[in-house]
Amino acid sequence: MNNNNYPKTLGNRQLLNLGLLLLLFLSVIFLFSLYSSRTIRHYENTKFTSPSPFENIELEAVSALVYDIKNKKIIFERNAYEMRPLASITKVLSVITALDLLPKETIVKIDKNSLLEEGDTGLYKDEKWKLSDLIDYSLTASSNDGISAIAASAGALSGLNNYQDRERDFVDKMNSKARQIGMSNSYFINATGLDLKDGRSGGYSNAYETALLLAYALERYPEILESTTHSSIDIASLSNIRHKASNTNNGIRNISGLVGSKTGFTEMAGGNLAIIIDGGLGRPFVIVALGSSIEGRINDVTSMAQKTFEYLAGGN
Repeated sequence: MNNNNYPKTLGNRQLLNLGLLLLLFLSVIFLFSLYSSRTIRHYENTKFTSPSPFENIELEAVSALVYDIKNKKIIFERNAYEMRPLASITKVLSVITALDLLPKETIVKIDKNSLLEEGDTGLYKDEKWKLSDLIDYSLTASSNDGISAIAASAGALSGLNNYQDRERDFVDKMNSKARQIGMSNSYFINATGLDLKDGRSGGYSNAYETALLLAYALERYPEILESTTHSSIDIASLSNIRHKASNTNNGIRNISGLVGSKTGFTEMAGGNLAIIIDGGLGRPFVIVALGSSIEGRINDVTSMAQKTFEYLAGGN
């Protein structure tokens, strides 16, 4: 029997066994490293993550949102893309559209047709106003008569004589403006946001696109918001008639850093409220509550405002 190859065969087996042991050792190291890296990443992602201040917030509103204007970021939302009747928040778009068409010093005459709108905020037939003053009065008191007169004046630029035709032309321009702002799902039927007799609302939007509207107002026409931060304003028309407009947002004293606000309420919409607050250091936020109640909307935005300041205090 030839045993000359025996040591060589034994050496090969030893090398094979050594290779297998080395491969097993490297596999164990790889699996341990993989497990350790995943554990560390999980630890980093969870250990230092604070709970959101909005986590257990209680709201009456059907739809709600907090929007960081500077960073164009939603920091809280609930049903933010659900379409809702907008009610008088529609007036913000009406004013923006009018200011695109008319100089602020334009003289607006209160037309008798404007006084047919729901609600009486003390305006008089043929009374004359400077546009900027009538805007302040109408947004603060949520005057349907005032907004209707503004829409009629802006609509007259179309050359149409009929009041209803001028209003329709102005509403068409409102819808075009909404598209420009980025409110791609919103649409408007009248300038006031009032419910129609046929069961439709005067305007529809969602919380997110409402935030875009308020953000645009702050960027393009910030002066229209200032009067809405006061409990009431005293103002005189060009006809030397003095008026006092009480703010329909009666909870403004409870909201820190208020920059602007607009209420809305109809039977279809329920209570709506959109505000802008200053978070400090150039950090404005829009807060929107849609589908709440008259009192609930104020509680809702106040709670969201408080949570927003907690969010900022957390270093965000």
